[in-house]
Amino acid sequence: MRCRNSSVLLADDDENVLEVLTEVAAEICANVLHARSANEVWDQVSQKHPDVVVLDIRFPDSGDLTLLERIKKESPNTEVIVLSAVRSVPLVVQAIKIGAFDFIQKPFIREEMQNRICKALDMQELRRSQDVLIKQLEEENGLGSLIGQSSAMRDARRMLSKLSGSDSTVLVQGESGTGKELAARALHLLSRRRSSPFVVVNSAAIPDSLTESVLFGHRRGAFTGATETAKGSFEIVGDGTLFLDEIGDMPVQQQTCLLRVLEDRRFKPVGDAVERECRARFVTATNHDLKQSVDSQKFREDLFYRISVATVYMAPLRERLEDIPILAAYFCQAHTSRMGRPAISVDPAVIKLFQNYAWPGNVRELRNVMESAIILSDAKQDMITMSDIPPHIAPDGNAQMRTRKMSKLHQAERDEIVRALQLCNGNQMRCARLLGVHRNTLRNKIRSYGISLRAGFR
Repeated sequence: MRCRNSSVLLADDDENVLEVLTEVAAEICANVLHARSANEVWDQVSQKHPDVVVLDIRFPDSGDLTLLERIKKESPNTEVIVLSAVRSVPLVVQAIKIGAFDFIQKPFIREEMQNRICKALDMQELRRSQDVLIKQLEEENGLGSLIGQSSAMRDARRMLSKLSGSDSTVLVQGESGTGKELAARALHLLSRRRSSPFVVVNSAAIPDSLTESVLFGHRRGAFTGATETAKGSFEIVGDGTLFLDEIGDMPVQQQTCLLRVLEDRRFKPVGDAVERECRARFVTATNHDLKQSVDSQKFREDLFYRISVATVYMAPLRERLEDIPILAAYFCQAHTSRMGRPAISVDPAVIKLFQNYAWPGNVRELRNVMESAIILSDAKQDMITMSDIPPHIAPDGNAQMRTRKMSKLHQAERDEIVRALQLCNGNQMRCARLLGVHRNTLRNKIRSYGISLRAGFR
């Protein structure tokens, strides 16, 4: 057997049993500890923190499962293999409920005991590997992507950490650009589903006639144009996380299809007679007040309660001004690194300007502003200054300077978008149809040109 750098505590008041256990454990573990009473067991657990305890449940100074309960309460990650001379089904069940890793009756077979200890040690190694992975995910892709030290961001990260261990449906609420998808991805990466797909579905972008096809998939020939069999999002995601973005914009008819799957956990591809099991975790997001949408009968009340088992709130940037310097520095580093440019800092005057701006586009708008500022700044600059800031944020003098940098072609496109928004009273869906572009394209243009939707489309 291979040697391990783990520790095993052998606890029994019978010297003969302890001698046999020592021979068994010494073959697979370099660090073997001993205890002959309940007090010795607790001293070893509290001081040495063994990975595995082989525990006789009956000591003169302890009740049957009292010591097991204490170990699992104070050191929950310690695996405990319970030994007993009596095979009692209720006792076994109670021990497992308390948290025992395994239960072995005396007299035991040496090879069996060795295998049980190996399995317990394997479980500990797996747990340590998972802890390292989770820490890496938090730093690289998980909670580390939710940047900021404001109380609002700390609360969001704390909530996501709590929810990561469950499979409950989660609703992420917040204005556009606050990082709702980042929060959903962080939740996925922190969960046991991290090795399975994370699938994003834009609920508002699915045509009514294709809802079931997009979500459930379809068989070849199921409808006109279905030339090939195709998997839907519910099948593609498998055991992963399905992120339904903009669920507040989902038409009521589509909401009915979704509710049915959430309730029954079954779906049927279009044209297929066989139902499939839906094993995914659902995370939804919206920038709407869904309670208000329920009152106005634009959103099903039963679906609202089904998706809001737990809610995570992503605060707008104007409510977390202390995060702006951190975010600005982060985006500077990210953009310059991607562009292959030297590192660049941000003028404190620019930070002050940022903290006095409302940020209707939230963190996404700040990211785009920083990218624009870096692109239009002199390559030899070592600092982003007021003259590099887009006109909708900078004071009038700098706005005129930056407007001259914009090409006539881009200025004409911007003016056309502004006029279309005015004609549609700010309705982006209608505006996109009027301009003949996808709504996401329109949104990107609005952000790119710094068009303020709260200031008369200037």
